[in-house]
Amino acid sequence: MVLRVYMYAQGESLLKPGRIVFYNVENFFDTIKDPVGHDEEFLPTSKAKWDTKKYQVKLEHISKVLAALFDSIQPIAIGLSEIETRGVLEDLIAQPALQKFNFGIIHHDSPDERGIDVALLYNKDVIEEVFDAFLRVKFSFDTLDKTRDIVYFKGYMTEEFPVYFFVNHWTSRRAANGDSEKKRMTEAMILKAKIEDIYKGEPFARIVVMGDLNDNPDDKSPEYLVSGRYKYPLSENLVNLMRLPQSRHEFTLKYRDQNDVFDQFIVSKNLLTSESPYYVKNSAAHIFKPLWIMHESDKYGMVPNRTYVGNLWVGGYSDHLPVYIDICFH
Repeated sequence: MVLRVYMYAQGESLLKPGRIVFYNVENFFDTIKDPVGHDEEFLPTSKAKWDTKKYQVKLEHISKVLAALFDSIQPIAIGLSEIETRGVLEDLIAQPALQKFNFGIIHHDSPDERGIDVALLYNKDVIEEVFDAFLRVKFSFDTLDKTRDIVYFKGYMTEEFPVYFFVNHWTSRRAANGDSEKKRMTEAMILKAKIEDIYKGEPFARIVVMGDLNDNPDDKSPEYLVSGRYKYPLSENLVNLMRLPQSRHEFTLKYRDQNDVFDQFIVSKNLLTSESPYYVKNSAAHIFKPLWIMHESDKYGMVPNRTYVGNLWVGGYSDHLPVYIDICFH
């Protein structure tokens, strides 16, 4: 393995601080018919009239948001949800605003009934990949429901300890088949079991869970993920970094006048100590909310400026706001 991280004799890292972002990009479909037939809502012939012009606007807008997030700090990784295909990701990183970065793409086609997946972009100049895989989500109580896989990735940013990224998009609260809370709890259990398994063999691994959990930090499924001590190692817990923004009544999306923080970062406690070779700056997560990605609603005040309102294309960005954490290196 050839790592791109070296140390000065005095112990100072050559690696600059970096940023990890998660962004639900709201129905980021291409314009090509999926032979499986999951994309009927987003085609030139659909009610939404999703065409090349609108797709190009979406590419420009999402790349503009990401470029702004990395205006003064280098990217480490970007978790994305509601991506249709790998081709969308290839088009995204080829945008002028993002071309200067050396991104690798992690994407797996999932069986989701809407045809949307999660994905990870990672900076190949910062992270050395070991492997990527996915956790298939199945519900024993509803075998007909097919949803997004959880994508995960193992890599090294320094020689000392590996880091695992998990990208999630849990079951919507508006799931047609009901039992949505039970399904999100199942997804939390699948993820927690995998993290337990990692710690059996790698007790010093660093864990970064990110995603649209369709629950707030104090709801049952995120609480289950961070509750109790993990068996391996006994001293480790996961910590939800979005509890503080929620306590401040901030939001990553709004339903009418309700503030929700569905987009979250949950990390292992060993990422919160500055004694670690790399750590989360100020143990804090942040919501990116410049005015230019917002819309002022007559009824509900400032809300994310989305792509569609019903079938009406308004040419915004997304119905979610991006969230991020900053990583410092010794």
